Amino acid sequence: MIEVYNAITNIANQIEKNVFINYNNFTSETKSEEQIHADINEYCLKVIETEFEYLKSVKGIIGRKKKQFCSINEKGKYLVSCVAIDNIELLDLNFSLGSIFGIYENEFEADNLKAAIYITYGPTFQLVFASKSEGVKYFSNEHGEFIQQDPLELKSCGKINSTAGKANEFSTEHKALLDSFFNEGYRLRVSNSLCLDTHQILFKKGGIYSSPSTPSNEDGTLEVIFEAFPISFIIELANGEAIDGKKRILDIKSPSLHQKTPIYFGSKDEIARVKSTFKK
Repeated sequence: MIEVYNAITNIANQIEKNVFINYNNFTSETKSEEQIHADINEYCLKVIETEFEYLKSVKGIIGRKKKQFCSINEKGKYLVSCVAIDNIELLDLNFSLGSIFGIYENEFEADNLKAAIYITYGPTFQLVFASKSEGVKYFSNEHGEFIQQDPLELKSCGKINSTAGKANEFSTEHKALLDSFFNEGYRLRVSNSLCLDTHQILFKKGGIYSSPSTPSNEDGTLEVIFEAFPISFIIELANGEAIDGKKRILDIKSPSLHQKTPIYFGSKDEIARVKSTFKK
């Protein structure tokens, strides 16, 4: 797994340098914002694919955007899912965006997840690597080198309330749940970047993130293989929980490449309240 980690640190440094530091290299007066974003997505995916091409242990890689499987080594055992750039529409605002990776063995099943990683770029250039054998490791980047910091572990409760989705479509139950947290002094922290919102909860050692089912997105918005599984894997190893409102995310079986899910994740006390809210 060390070679996978090394590949991802190389990916992180290239994307940070060539996209976030030298963003102007992708812009021109003749390019639309959509074209700029498409070019950046394409560049990031190419960087990711190129780095993994050298790993004999990796069978192939698939990105959330195109969902085209890139075969690398048919004798390899790892399948890699990736979100090349999380919510690139926020890039112009100088937000910390990120990349998400799931390292699966043989099949894209939650039980086959061997590691999950996310990177945050821009003002917050850091990396979180999680595996069952090593827990959740946190690294900050100093002059191109990732330096390990204290492990990330959630307390039983926190004070961050981060919710995604359209507020005018929230159910009565979801609104009441949010209000109950705010009434207890929880702080609203939401960026609409899954990597950054996850990082806020982990870094502050507690809180809750929610992306509920709504009328316009009844199946939720997070893609199971590319987003929900890797993030839930990290959260559980950090002593938290991740559910769809009632059931554990990592209990989802045989997801399709396009399958989505609502999600609530964070500290155990907050998730217990979610379960109580939606138990009926």
